[in-house]
Amino acid sequence: MWALCCLLITIYAVYCAWIRSRLPWTDFFLLRISYPYIRLWHRWSCNRPTPFPRVGPAIVISNHTCSADPPILLTACDRLMSFLVSREHFKLHPVTHWVLEHLRCVPVNRSGQDPSSLLRALRRLKEGGIVCVFPEGNLSGVARNRLRHGKPGMSLLALCSGAPVYPVFIAGGPRTDRLFPSWLYPSGKSVRVIFGAPVDLTAYLGRQRTRRVIEEVTQLLMAKIEELNPKRRRPCPLAG
Repeated sequence: MWALCCLLITIYAVYCAWIRSRLPWTDFFLLRISYPYIRLWHRWSCNRPTPFPRVGPAIVISNHTCSADPPILLTACDRLMSFLVSREHFKLHPVTHWVLEHLRCVPVNRSGQDPSSLLRALRRLKEGGIVCVFPEGNLSGVARNRLRHGKPGMSLLALCSGAPVYPVFIAGGPRTDRLFPSWLYPSGKSVRVIFGAPVDLTAYLGRQRTRRVIEEVTQLLMAKIEELNPKRRRPCPLAG
């Protein structure tokens, strides 16, 4: 009897949360299904409410720590995000493929030479969506315990769309390039997501998109991600 009462209370609470969210049921389900898993299994926390706009386009850029990074980021969000996903992972399993399709994720080549993916991401932004990019391209930087050099596609996406760019840093967590351990095993260190303020790129929007400008913007955006690293070495204050 008590178990049935608890179940009914839980169902009612979920139903009320869905009504308050004003989201389609599938969107609400995808945003909330990972919440207890990420909060309990990876001991998730964040530094502030998500600064992303409630409506309209935005680009999210983040370091890449493990294959579970997308739900780690979505846990704090009230909107779905479209992720740039490698083509080999896009159709890895029918269930994950359905989820990625519903999120309207964009399959990309790891080489970075993929103009069709850039056009699809730009279309997603034009439609008012949020697009998340892991500019390192893969997880090889995890073993080095530092950020890899960013891919230029991130900068092209920002300059061509004019959408606001929000840097994010994921600290702690599984930090592994192995697929299943990042999902199956609890994190040795709790996950903390640090959201930053949007990056001001107005000085670059009117300029010709030369290789030098794109490289400059790429370095700037990667520096903004690194600035959020809680373990970043900060310069010592000068003696007064």
